[in-house]
Amino acid sequence: MEAVAANPIEQGIVSDLFEKLIQPAAPKKVAKVGLVGIGLEEHFDWASIKKNYRVAQENLQLALPNEYFQLTCSSEPIQTKEDILAWLQSQEKEGVDAIVVYQGSYIAGDLAATLARWLVQHPVPVLSWSHDEATGGRLVNNRLCGQNFLLNILSSSKVKYSWLFENPKSEHLKERIMPFAKAVYAKASMNQRMIGMVGGFRVPGFYDCELNEIALLERYGLIVDRVDFETIWKHGQKFKESDIDEIREKLLYHPACKFNNVTPNQINKSLRLSLAVADYSRQQNYIGIGLKNWPELFDHYGIAGDGAGALIQDIGIPVADESDMGALLTMVVMNQVTLTEGLPTLVDLSLIDQGNNRIGFWHCGGAPTKLINEPTGFEVRNHSILENFSVESSMGMLLEFMQKTGPVTIAKYQYPDGARVFNFEGEILPSEMAFRGSYAEVRPEIHESKDVLSAVLNNGCDHHWIIGRGHFLKDLDTLNHWLGVNQIDIPKSLDHLYGHSL
Repeated sequence: MEAVAANPIEQGIVSDLFEKLIQPAAPKKVAKVGLVGIGLEEHFDWASIKKNYRVAQENLQLALPNEYFQLTCSSEPIQTKEDILAWLQSQEKEGVDAIVVYQGSYIAGDLAATLARWLVQHPVPVLSWSHDEATGGRLVNNRLCGQNFLLNILSSSKVKYSWLFENPKSEHLKERIMPFAKAVYAKASMNQRMIGMVGGFRVPGFYDCELNEIALLERYGLIVDRVDFETIWKHGQKFKESDIDEIREKLLYHPACKFNNVTPNQINKSLRLSLAVADYSRQQNYIGIGLKNWPELFDHYGIAGDGAGALIQDIGIPVADESDMGALLTMVVMNQVTLTEGLPTLVDLSLIDQGNNRIGFWHCGGAPTKLINEPTGFEVRNHSILENFSVESSMGMLLEFMQKTGPVTIAKYQYPDGARVFNFEGEILPSEMAFRGSYAEVRPEIHESKDVLSAVLNNGCDHHWIIGRGHFLKDLDTLNHWLGVNQIDIPKSLDHLYGHSL
């Protein structure tokens, strides 16, 4: 058979065929953001306050992507405690996800106290926004001092907040305000959403792959739904063998495919499983999947599930191997806080190269095809870890490849409750494939590789890690602030790899 024309890997090699066969994705969550201006006409220039508030409205609307955010605004700056309470109550009825308070001028103290009390009772994320003003004459707004005053009241009331000091007309407004906006979106989009555990439980003995489900619901709003393999396997019977053959042929004859040693039967069963999980997830509106890759898929169904999970990720559903719920949590968080641009994938920390300041991240072969380093291509393989025991009895399908180079953020929310996170930024550099599978070598952006390893081992961190595309640590830090998640520090270590528990 002749090779087909290349399908851009950025879209997933066979994701177009998947989308023809499975249920369409549900509409995206749209986060509701309320903007209110505050000021005081009695002592300050009311005309300039109203004018500046209109400019703030217009530019905030431009900064927030319409497909993810809905902005509602107070008609004019508010001055009294009665009016701010009425506006806040109207936002509550609309299901507001966050409040942005534009500091038009200095304010009355009882307005600040009323806002603080409402936020204690309705703890949504709040951003205080102020900026510079004209100098050389009378102080007509006193915005900065007003922001100082407001945040003192919020702090005294133990209200958590974010703040921004940036002119509404600044070319940097979007990049400055988006960390807060993305945190709001991630927090709102995860609330009361389900994540699926396909296979029902974690794999044997991987104790750091479980999370406390009540803690997960309380902090992140996520609900765990457990489904057995037989339910999924039967769900996959709806797909025609001819459609699965078409997917297999497109995958194997893609120009980037360099090798295949998996039988057609095992590939087709893997593809059927992939379609079944993808379709079932769309029907249940899961925000992510934990896939119990083994031992049942090996022992009872005669396949390796990694490649199936890879193709599900290509259509935008995060899949964590080995039912690692901390890994899945991290993938979901990354996916939502980057507005689905992070392409998170699961890896082990498997190599340290101190001399070149690199960390080798590896996993068996379950990364999405969107991450294939196209010049080096990919291979369709039997399971390399099973081959360690017996090459003859190993099974597939896995997708082995070098990952694309470029900036990345690496993180893991830690067992048992997701209350701590370890994260850092780096860059995937060109390298040789140190181990067969899905592989990437990362140079940390600020820290040295030995310091990263020391912090991981000293803190006894979980053994899986998630690589997300791009540098978005500021976005994660902002979200963690609103979720109450503590950061694990990366201190400077000794010159050699040696340490103690903290």
